[in-house]
Amino acid sequence: MDKLFIENLKKLNIVKENDKITLAVSGGADSMYLFYNFMDLKEVLDLDIIVCHLNHGIRETAKRDENFVKEVCDTHQVEFIVKHANMNDFAKENSLSSEEAGRILRYSFFRENSKDRKIMTAHNANDNAETILYNIIRGSGLNGLVGIPVENNGVYRPILNIKREDIEKYLHENNLKYYDDETNFEKIYTRNKIRLDLIPNLKNYNENIVESLLRLSENANEASHYINNEADKNYNEAIVDGNLSVKYLKRTDKFIAKEIIKRFIKENLKDSEIINRNNLNQIYDLIFKKSGTSIDLGENIISRKSYDKIIIEKIREEEKKSKELKLGNNITDFGIINLSREKLNENSTSFIKTLDYDKIKGAIYVRKRQNGDRFKPLGMTHNKKLKDYFIDRKIDRIRRDEIGIICDDEKIIYICGMDISEDVKVDKNTKNIINLEVING
Repeated sequence: MDKLFIENLKKLNIVKENDKITLAVSGGADSMYLFYNFMDLKEVLDLDIIVCHLNHGIRETAKRDENFVKEVCDTHQVEFIVKHANMNDFAKENSLSSEEAGRILRYSFFRENSKDRKIMTAHNANDNAETILYNIIRGSGLNGLVGIPVENNGVYRPILNIKREDIEKYLHENNLKYYDDETNFEKIYTRNKIRLDLIPNLKNYNENIVESLLRLSENANEASHYINNEADKNYNEAIVDGNLSVKYLKRTDKFIAKEIIKRFIKENLKDSEIINRNNLNQIYDLIFKKSGTSIDLGENIISRKSYDKIIIEKIREEEKKSKELKLGNNITDFGIINLSREKLNENSTSFIKTLDYDKIKGAIYVRKRQNGDRFKPLGMTHNKKLKDYFIDRKIDRIRRDEIGIICDDEKIIYICGMDISEDVKVDKNTKNIINLEVING
C-alpha cells in the first residue's frame, strides 16, 4: 500500500475492521489508485468489498473501461456491478447540465447497491481545489469555500488529501494499469477548463496554488464549523410558533441571523433553489419593515412580516369553501365541526363553545371572512369590523383567510378557536343550547 494512502486513512479514521464497502471505480488513475490500495487493505482488515462501475454511454472507449474494471475485479475476486446509462439523454430529459446529470446518475447507482455499506469515491486534492475555484467563480458563500466534504450522507472520500501527481507517480512506479478518460482533456465542461486552463495559469502567480486552495478550504471549514455551532445554539430561541422571531433576529448578529434563516428554509421548505444571498438579505431586511410587508422568493414561495414573526411559506392556491352545518360531525375545509344539542367533553385537539340555540337565526354555516364583515365579540356592546378584531389580536394577515367564520343567516356567531358573539351567549333566560366543537380547525 502507498504510505500516503495509509497515513491519510489513519488521519481520517473512516475505515474500520470488517467494514462493508462499495468502491466507485471508473478505470481512471484516481479510482484505480483507490482500488489497488483497498485490495491490499482488504486482507489486513477483512473488508467486504464490492465495485460499482457506471458506463455513461457517451464515448467509444467506455466499453473498454468497463471490461478493464471487470477484469481486475475478477483477478482480485471482488464482486463487480455495472450499470449502463446515457448521461446526455438524462440531462436533456431533466433540464440538467451533463456534469450534474452524471453526478446524479452515479450516486443513485452507488446507493442502489450499497445498503449498509460505506461508499468510497476517488476524489483527490486537485478535485477539491478545482471545486473551490468553481464555487468562487459562481459567487459562493463560506460553505462553498469548504469544498468537497470527506464524508457526506454515507459517501466517503479517503484520498481527498492526496494530490493527483502523487497518485499518478505511485501508479507508474508500481506499474499499475489504468485508463485515461479522454473527455477529461477536452475543454467541454467548466471543471475541465478550470483544470486545464485556469489552474496552470494561476501557477504563474503561485506555484503552490493547489496547496493554497486546500489551506483556504481548511480555514473555511473551521470557520463554518464555528458558525454552524453558533446557529445551532440560537436556532430554537429564534423560532416562535413555528416561525422566525423578529425580536430575536434583531438582537442577533446579522451573519448568524442569516444562517438561522437558511436553516429554517432547509428544514421547513426543502427548497434549496431559493437559498441565495439576495433572498437571504431580503428576508433579513423584513425584520425592519412594517407588518404586512411581503417579498416573492421565487418557486411559488413568499416571505412576509406578520407583527413579531417572519413567515416563509408556499403560496396557497386552493381557496377554502363555505359549507352549511348540520347536527353531528361536519367535514369542512376549516376542520371537523361538530354540532350537538348534548353536552360535549372537550379535549386537547378541539375548541367547544356553548351557544343559546334560540338566538340563532336560520341555518348555521362556516365560511372564510368577507369584506365588510362585522362581529360583536363576547362582552362588547357594539359591532366592530372583523378586520380590526383580527388586527387587535395580531392575527397574521394570510392566516385570517384560513380561520373558519361560523354564521347564521344574519350574523357571525363564532370565530373558530376564538370568540363567540355577544348576541348568542348563554344567559339566565336560556332554555335551549347548542354546542359547537371545532376539531383540528
